[in-house]
Amino acid sequence: ALLAVGGGSVFPPRLVVLRWRGVLPVAPVAFIGKGIVFDTGGVSIKPAQGMEAMRADMAGAAACAGAMLALARRRSPAPAVAVLAIAENATGAASYRPGDVIRTASRRTVEVIDTDAEGRLVLADAIHHAITAFRPSAIIDLATLTGSIITALGHHRGGLFGNDAALMASVAAAGEAVGESLWPMPIGARHREDLASDIADIRQCAPSGSGAFGGRLLPDACHAAAFLREFAGERPW
Repeated sequence: ALLAVGGGSVFPPRLVVLRWRGVLPVAPVAFIGKGIVFDTGGVSIKPAQGMEAMRADMAGAAACAGAMLALARRRSPAPAVAVLAIAENATGAASYRPGDVIRTASRRTVEVIDTDAEGRLVLADAIHHAITAFRPSAIIDLATLTGSIITALGHHRGGLFGNDAALMASVAAAGEAVGESLWPMPIGARHREDLASDIADIRQCAPSGSGAFGGRLLPDACHAAAFLREFAGERPW
């Protein structure tokens, strides 16, 4: 999936691993970061207005790198790992396209609906790599994933999704302590049903026209979370 998203760029994608081994004999916490260094939207290209801000689509990966640096500087006893999925979502002869079926690192196949929903694709591969390579005790992924969460919450809170109530409560409490407020959001059974595909294991997102007002008010942040939960499996995420 990471190779597909980065295929249209002259700069090949990278999967970067940062490790802090700590001293405690426990499984690490894994930080997963979306590092789209520039996002044109690909074939499903974005409007020109505001596209210059898409250099910030790597903020999730930057936050993960910053977390690892902070752990190292204070010599945290706790082990941690960061897996950063870095790519440029560009247009080119080798760009992936709506309608493609791609095979992810987990071997699951994904039907592509919108090439501008690329973040969940690269995160899926990064989550899979973290699980198979490091068997973490918990997974925390950070991403500028989809603008629909800003529609829901504005700019003062981040959306919080997960599959483990205790981990979600811990993350929310940590956010309150440091001024990074979060708000829990749902992953409903219908969100997962919307991602059913006739030609792949899962659809990347729900197609336009399947939600209210022809797709304009589609709950895409919830769909993105439902998609990523499939790749986290039973691991606390």
